[in-house]
Amino acid sequence: MVNVASASLVATAFALIMLIITAYFLVGVVLTTAEVVSTAQADQINQQEERVRTAININNTSIESGSIIYAEIENMGSVVISDIKYMDVYTINGKSSPIYYSQGTGTGTWSKISIEPDIINPGQWDPKEVMNISVTYPGSDPPVWIQVTTPNGISDSTYI
Repeated sequence: MVNVASASLVATAFALIMLIITAYFLVGVVLTTAEVVSTAQADQINQQEERVRTAININNTSIESGSIIYAEIENMGSVVISDIKYMDVYTINGKSSPIYYSQGTGTGTWSKISIEPDIINPGQWDPKEVMNISVTYPGSDPPVWIQVTTPNGISDSTYI
């Protein structure tokens, strides 16, 4: 015959062991979640600081025959822009809503012609360097306005 007191003691010990294991897993989950949240907040702060230090200026624009716009854009900030392919260009021709251009070749795209002087960090757009781009716009109506936006969301616009 099983002693009721020993059965109660075994059940209590089993319940305590289960509580300790559950608490261990919960603490692990809470610590992991806290670390993920902390890392995400640090990344967000770094992105905001980078945005504050980013500035561009469209110095000159011209429209050439063949539906091409040329623009000179200066990096006026203190951040090196290395993801040039993720920059966006928009135009308005006065009769339509803004037209979006991604980097590429052909109609409806923009492309990097050169970066001057491009001595430090070749291929990246360093502060005080000027990037020359061409935009091939669709249609026969030339755009009257252009906007260039960096990968981190900083933009400048001007009338052509």
